[in-house]
Amino acid sequence: MYQIVINNVRMPTIYWSLREAMEACEYEKARGCAVMCDIIPLDSTTN
Repeated sequence: MYQIVINNVRMPTIYWSLREAMEACEYEKARGCAVMCDIIPLDSTTN
């Protein structure tokens, strides 16, 4: 599972695949909202 961080703000949506997270980043960049977009992996120890 993955979560995206846009402009240093963690978005609440959880993506099941890296591909979905990458597509979400590209969508936000295309809208002009994302200056910085990072993808962070989530695991069972992340709360």
